[in-house]
Amino acid sequence: MVNLTLRRETKLTYGDSLGIVWDERFREISFSHPMIRDVSKSRIVRFRELVSTLNVYFISPKPATYEDLLEVHDESLLRKIKEVSSLPYIGFLDSGDTVHYPGMFDDILLVAGSTLTAIFMSRFFDSIYIPLGGFHHATRSRSMGFCPINDVNLAISRLMKMGERVALVDVDAHHANGVEEMFYDKPVLKINIFAYDGKFFPGTGDYRRRGKGEGTGYNFNVGLPLGSADDSFQEALRLLDVVEDFKPSVLLVVAGVDGHKDDGLKSLNLTTNSFNLLGLKVSRLARRVNARIISFGGGGYGPGSAPSMFSFVKGLMGNRSEDEMPTQDEEKKAYVKKLVDLLLERLPSSLE
Repeated sequence: MVNLTLRRETKLTYGDSLGIVWDERFREISFSHPMIRDVSKSRIVRFRELVSTLNVYFISPKPATYEDLLEVHDESLLRKIKEVSSLPYIGFLDSGDTVHYPGMFDDILLVAGSTLTAIFMSRFFDSIYIPLGGFHHATRSRSMGFCPINDVNLAISRLMKMGERVALVDVDAHHANGVEEMFYDKPVLKINIFAYDGKFFPGTGDYRRRGKGEGTGYNFNVGLPLGSADDSFQEALRLLDVVEDFKPSVLLVVAGVDGHKDDGLKSLNLTTNSFNLLGLKVSRLARRVNARIISFGGGGYGPGSAPSMFSFVKGLMGNRSEDEMPTQDEEKKAYVKKLVDLLLERLPSSLE
């Protein structure tokens, strides 16, 4: 049994409910490059302030165990992370992106435990949101891209072991290479929407990679041209129809907000409106297929990060809002439309 604390003034209800996994330690956790760690932390702090104005529940997470992480990571990687987290200085786990710092391993266990807590508590809520989560780049044996471990893979693996039918919608400026690698041959529906030119980090995400074995046809990569705007993003969201055909019991959503137009790692030209629309669409979709939603905050490194996270959460709660002037690029939109049409033409027989 997981020991949890729910904090809210009103009585717990089961309809239209949103749980936020939150620990005060989240304010100080960042695995990003030292130059943007403060920016990364500030978006979590600001999000907490914003979301407190909504009628939500706060759920206290229980840390994961070392054995939980072994479910999706090699012991050699975990030993390495544990060793460097005891060092009295800041360094890197990879070629210069993913930082390590004193005491980091305890923070990793808290992050992974937040995912497991969300899974346990999802039976009580329509949606659960983990603002500090969505570390989708790490592979079984390698930390990368600000991701020491992969909590999304842990969620998928644990849910599949529980017999759940899992779909993932991953929206982020960067392709979820770690998830694709681990579940490429598994019957998990994976829809990735990200910035792509073949070189932009992590360089993966070719639309022709559609899965293999039991996963054939279940991998969808929608690489948005760099600088794509709200209209292109809305075109990409047409792929959510595939989720409805798949009929998952659990819908995982990585709602990374580093595609916002003011992000420090500039790649896309999205406004908060796009993230709100994402939340609204997945919420309505989950209702139609009777799925629970577990969502992650993903990346975000600019002044628009916290408002974008807040806007997504409002969408999850059924509230449509357009707080910024929409962005457009007809040429990029036309490209995305063709790409989505192509992907929809090549569905596995179980989704036709």
